[in-house]
Amino acid sequence: MKLTKSAKKALRKFQCEQSRNIEESFARTLSENDKIRLFFINENRAFTDGKNIVVDPASHKVFADKQALLATENYLKIPQKFSSDFWHALKIMTRGQNVHECLHILYTDFSSKISMDERSTSKSRKLTLASIDNIIEDAFIEAAGCSIFDNLELFLQFRRLTTLFCNSPVEGTANRKFREISEKSKHEEYQTERQLVVDLLEYLNYMAGFLLYPMLVQEPPHENVAQYVEQTKQLFLDGSICGEPIERYTFTQRIFDIIEPIIPNIDFEDDEFFQKILQKLPGYATHLDGDKSLSNHKSKGRAVKITRRLFSDLDGNPIIGDFGKQIYEIIAEYAADKQNLRETTTTKPTIVHWSATEFDCAILHNDIKIIETKPKPNQNMRRAYQNLCNKYQASINNYNSRFSQLLRAKTDLREEKKIFGSGINSARLADVKKRYWYKKISDEGVPDIAIMLLIDGSGSMAGGRRNSAITSSLILHEVLKTQGIPHTIVEHRAGFTEPLVRINIMVSFGGRADEKLNIMSISANGDNRDGLALFWAERYIKRHSSAERRLIISVADGQPAHDYDNYYSPVSAKDTANAAAKIIKRGTDIVAVALDDNDNFYCYDALKEIYPTVVACTDLRELTEQLLGIVSRVL
Repeated sequence: MKLTKSAKKALRKFQCEQSRNIEESFARTLSENDKIRLFFINENRAFTDGKNIVVDPASHKVFADKQALLATENYLKIPQKFSSDFWHALKIMTRGQNVHECLHILYTDFSSKISMDERSTSKSRKLTLASIDNIIEDAFIEAAGCSIFDNLELFLQFRRLTTLFCNSPVEGTANRKFREISEKSKHEEYQTERQLVVDLLEYLNYMAGFLLYPMLVQEPPHENVAQYVEQTKQLFLDGSICGEPIERYTFTQRIFDIIEPIIPNIDFEDDEFFQKILQKLPGYATHLDGDKSLSNHKSKGRAVKITRRLFSDLDGNPIIGDFGKQIYEIIAEYAADKQNLRETTTTKPTIVHWSATEFDCAILHNDIKIIETKPKPNQNMRRAYQNLCNKYQASINNYNSRFSQLLRAKTDLREEKKIFGSGINSARLADVKKRYWYKKISDEGVPDIAIMLLIDGSGSMAGGRRNSAITSSLILHEVLKTQGIPHTIVEHRAGFTEPLVRINIMVSFGGRADEKLNIMSISANGDNRDGLALFWAERYIKRHSSAERRLIISVADGQPAHDYDNYYSPVSAKDTANAAAKIIKRGTDIVAVALDDNDNFYCYDALKEIYPTVVACTDLRELTEQLLGIVSRVL
């Protein structure tokens, strides 16, 4: 089956970092392991080693196989929502594989027992063990998924049925592939084993259909394997509902011992046997150790009581769930994911140009231009952000706990629009009903405050200071976001010889959740012109927040300096001090954080000439604590 241009385009859009992150997040939730990694591949297989999950959204091109999808929808009696939309088909096919592998992580032992089994004396014997184990284990974990969870059956059945109905050479072709291998074999040792190869594949193919596709009406097995089928049917059935992983593997061993007469005694020199042995059972790598796995992770599968199978009860009576309500919830979720992806891929940086003359700053800034940019979040930074977040999760939790206790304390709040009270809100003096009074009350709640973290992005911040700024910004954002405190994170710098100040809004007030990824792009380059940057900061925080209190935390490692017009101390220090004084007088608080080396306090002494409130930071490891300390004292 050849993919159309529209199918290829849909696949390219789907196989992005955002889609992968959605599936990885789901996998971590279902497997109850926040260290699980998930990867997309295009190799027509899916497997797990217990720590990593590999899935192929386009496995065997099922997402574009309309006939297979329609047959699946008709069998499950669900609306034709997947056969008519590549995106929805890719989503449910990927989720089905993901669910299957997560259930392995929960209920399968890792690493596999096969390599340690004394029966694994040759490649063909090892692969036979893996194939039997795969059939039993797949049936078991899908039965466990239906027995324990009430919302996984649809994904498991959909995945299994599309494999059955797919027009690609997946279902029912394993024995033909074996025959092709044997026909191509010209060596004498292959010729002597040809019939065993054919018989083994006939047997494995039949038992896979028997256990995993109970809705199939199979033709009687070939007479060469009929006796083995009858002798092992019950063992497959019993093994697939055995809830103890160690005991479950004994069924694989018992079956192997029975069918040993039809297992070839040779190894194949090429990989066709390995790759095509059970094409209708993607995932056999889950049951093998070695180079087909991603790591040597070891974990013990959980014990579970099976109460039903994927397509039937324990007595073999067919079961098809009622998926009506779930289907529409899934479609709504998938449509939202698609829209979010469209917004992410079409979002462009927001750029605003200002002139210094638009601010009431000193005349020495008049020919300086400001370029305000809200960058497009770089989705490639998501992994780096999450890794850093995981590294400092304990600190984030600790700060959140402290802030929660702080905010539960009594807070002075204001009730507005009163006919009488303890004070007058001058902004409401025009109210014809004379509701311009307010009164103060003591209550529990988040204080009405907006916070800006204004980071010096000049070249002197390179190295440890930049890294510390990134870490502190991330932790500050995670804590303030959880506490519901409006905040923005901004970096600023000036061009060396250009009449230019660049402002980058890394996290905006009430912005999109993925703006946080911009924090990882905080950099160090150029000069700094704090006097003008502060006026921009004051206007931004006033325009984008209605909070009664406003706080700017300015993080810097020295006095302002801009080479363009010799904006150096003492001129730059005096200008910035005047700007800070004016802004504070107008109601916006400013606290400076001085990043010093060791205990020399050079930066602290310099910034004390500019700001009335300065906090010294001589150890970058303490920057986060000091930033959150400033916020807690203000609260």
